[in-house]
Amino acid sequence: MEMVRACMRPAASASSGPRVLVLGGTGRVGGSTATALSQLRPDLNILIGGRNREKGMPLVSKLGQRSEFIHVDIRNSSRLKEVLEGVDLVVHAAGPFQRDDKCTVLQAATFTKTRYTDICDGVDYSWRAKSFHEQAKASGVPALITAGISPGVSNVMAAELVRTAKGESGGEPETLRFFYYIAGTGGAGPTTLGTSLLLLGEDVIAYDKGSEIKLKPYSGARNIDFGKGIGKKYVYLMNLPEVKSTHKNLGLPTVHALFGSDPFIWNWGMETFANFLPSIDLESSNGHTTTGLFAHNNLSVSVGYAAAAFALAVLEGSTKPGVWFPEEPEGIAIDARKLLLRRASRGVTNFTMNKNSGMIEC
Repeated sequence: MEMVRACMRPAASASSGPRVLVLGGTGRVGGSTATALSQLRPDLNILIGGRNREKGMPLVSKLGQRSEFIHVDIRNSSRLKEVLEGVDLVVHAAGPFQRDDKCTVLQAATFTKTRYTDICDGVDYSWRAKSFHEQAKASGVPALITAGISPGVSNVMAAELVRTAKGESGGEPETLRFFYYIAGTGGAGPTTLGTSLLLLGEDVIAYDKGSEIKLKPYSGARNIDFGKGIGKKYVYLMNLPEVKSTHKNLGLPTVHALFGSDPFIWNWGMETFANFLPSIDLESSNGHTTTGLFAHNNLSVSVGYAAAAFALAVLEGSTKPGVWFPEEPEGIAIDARKLLLRRASRGVTNFTMNKNSGMIEC
């Protein structure tokens, strides 16, 4: 990683601590990310970036003396570059990404040689960002995209399932299935609602025996057993970026993702979800199936710790220059995955990996 250090600005002194800018910090996910960063690394100086100082100041007050509000609009590239000149890493949490046709934050980070992560959950945006790989590499900038909980932690879990299966099962990994279920009560905010409605308007990209196929969103219902305390729940096909990226980066011929919620998706604008459960099911050519399960009782808190874990991995040198998905070893080094998953799983009610599949479809 000497190449990274040679190309980046000098690290902040131990007394002052690194400066991390959270864009979208006045939102629910950005605020949770900033809070998680302060808890995982109390030495960090956390800048809350947004357009509304009034909304940002309560969080700044909560985080204490090592935090401040920075007025910035991600659509203003000159202001964005000016702000990034003074930070060690930027976390882009200002979604929804499905509506954005430009990668202004990533481009500004590349220009200013600032480490970068985002919590993008849009297929088109993620691959648009990936197209800046050579520019980021040439600038010596490590950039990690889709670095939240799902996608993000789910990608790393999938990569670990594949790596273990290749070494232990005696078969070749063939089929990867992402199952997500969210349930609970209380205010998730307009970003979650907007993202959900946009996904319902997108064709689902999936892969079957190496061929890309397009399917209708919210079709293909399957009844999946999520285990004790949750039971069997219906999940439906959705267009999620981890499907395409894991198909290409992990070499799996068959990949798809299914999602379910309770209350139904249309209620998301008024609900804060608990019992967030990503589960990954990997089947090998010899019929051996393993599962990874991640359960948390608060979605926004879970996403915050996940995004913070990825941000710290990049800040601490686990990511090579270039633009990477989480499952790529250049994005998160294999020997750094254990620490990342430990940080991301803080507060979980259940986290298991490489377990013989207990998922039951009926």
